[in-house]
Amino acid sequence: MKRPVEGVKTLVALRKRRPDRFSRLLICNEVIKAIEEHIRETGRHLCEEAAFLAGYVTFGSVGVVTTAILPYTYSSAGSCTLPLDVTAGCFKATKETGQVILAQVHSHPGRSWHSTIDDDWAVCDCPGFFSIVVPCYGRFGLNRLFAGGAAIYELTDGREWRRLPLKEIRNRFQLIPSSYAVV
Repeated sequence: MKRPVEGVKTLVALRKRRPDRFSRLLICNEVIKAIEEHIRETGRHLCEEAAFLAGYVTFGSVGVVTTAILPYTYSSAGSCTLPLDVTAGCFKATKETGQVILAQVHSHPGRSWHSTIDDDWAVCDCPGFFSIVVPCYGRFGLNRLFAGGAAIYELTDGREWRRLPLKEIRNRFQLIPSSYAVV
């Protein structure tokens, strides 16, 4: 096992296999800030945008998000498309670092909901994968994530997207300082 870096708190040990369902998802503050900035910048042009949350899977089925993936997209007022080579590059980059994509984040022009296109074209079809929909082109950012502003969906074993109620979001998602590290 690696020694912790001085001044950095040890958070968790790693596991190799993705669980069917995450009991919790811990997200570093800097990742949220980077994604907010990415989505807002495109939103200023009244276009949708997408990003990914990547990180590590721990013992106890906890996901730790340490990386924001901000891919190149073809964006418009009503859609956001990732070129196939860009999507493949995102997966390759995470694999090379031992990470996995834990969730996708994308914006909508109005309210936050999962459209049929969102249902059919998610970047991952593994049960337990999360899809976070940010309303109003990200104008309010993700700081409303725990106040019900954004919608979080989880892919079930039956391949259905289930919207998580606010109480469950507050129990399963937590922002953490980036001074924590996975070792």
